[in-house]
Amino acid sequence: MEEHWVPEEGAGQGLAHHLHQEGLAGPLRWLENCLRRTAGDREEDGVSHPVPLVPLSEENEDAMEDRRFRTLLRQLGLRPPANEQVRSPSPSLSPFSRSRRGPAASPLSAQESFWRIPAALTPQQLRRLAASIAHHGPDPPGSSQVPPEPPRCPQD
Repeated sequence: MEEHWVPEEGAGQGLAHHLHQEGLAGPLRWLENCLRRTAGDREEDGVSHPVPLVPLSEENEDAMEDRRFRTLLRQLGLRPPANEQVRSPSPSLSPFSRSRRGPAASPLSAQESFWRIPAALTPQQLRRLAASIAHHGPDPPGSSQVPPEPPRCPQD
């Protein structure tokens, strides 16, 4: 079920700046690019559906495992995989239902693997979110000024 929560103007801006200073500039550029491309696709196609954020580089994969980066994703209104969402406690198993042990016992365990850009976010909202996490200022020492090529979204 799709949530219709709308992130606030400038959502995630402070945390994005902090993450940039801590060396997550690459994953932030990747996320910004994914948001902008999804906005363009939604305008072009006239159709809106959830878009998975698939980290294709080790750097982006590591960022997706970072607690603070996931906090940023939540602030932006992005949706975690179903298996990371809060679930109600599983019913206690009786001695007669021992076959329900293990990962297969959870109805949500195999449904989704990736965070998603919700279908409810409009192209305008996606562009505002991308702008809110865009870096405007000097790069931290040791980082390149300009990436060799914009990070690509897996949908390209």
